[in-house]
Amino acid sequence: MSDEPANQKVSKLLRLLAERLEGYLEGDELAFETLGEALDEAAFSGDDLQAAMWMLRGLGDLGGSAQELEAPPGKHAQRVLSAEERTSLSPEAWGYLLELQRHGSLDAEQVERVLDLLTESGVRPVGVDLAREVAMRVALQSDRASDGESPHGDIDLIH
Repeated sequence: MSDEPANQKVSKLLRLLAERLEGYLEGDELAFETLGEALDEAAFSGDDLQAAMWMLRGLGDLGGSAQELEAPPGKHAQRVLSAEERTSLSPEAWGYLLELQRHGSLDAEQVERVLDLLTESGVRPVGVDLAREVAMRVALQSDRASDGESPHGDIDLIH
C-alpha cells in the first residue's frame, strides 16, 4: 500500500486519464490500449478508481458553469466515506445505507446520523445487521419527530 495521500493518488489518476484523452485527440488511436497496464503500474486501488469515477461523473452531470461546483451536493450525489468510516464499516453495510438513501428510506441527514452512531459504536467492521438496526432506529426516531417528539435523543446501541 502506498503512503501517498488518497487525494494525491486520485489527482495523479485524473492526470493520467487526461493525458490519454489528449493523446487520443492528437491522433493516437492506441492511447487507451495500454491504460490498464498504466493503472496497474501506478498501483491505483479500487477506492482511487472509484473516487475518480465519481468525480468525473459528477462533473459530467453538472452541465453548467464552474459556479455550480461550489453549490451543495445534489440529490443524487454520492458521499465518500472518511478513512475512519472505511475502517469501521464493511462494504456491504455501506452499500446497504446507500440503497436506503437511494430508495428514499433515509435522507442524507439520517444517513449521517447512522454513520456517526456506527462509527462511535466500537464495532469493527460494522455488518449489515447492525447497520440495519441503527438505520431503523434513526428512521423511526425521525417518524416520532414528525409527531412532535424530539428527533435528537440518544439511541442506545447493543454491543
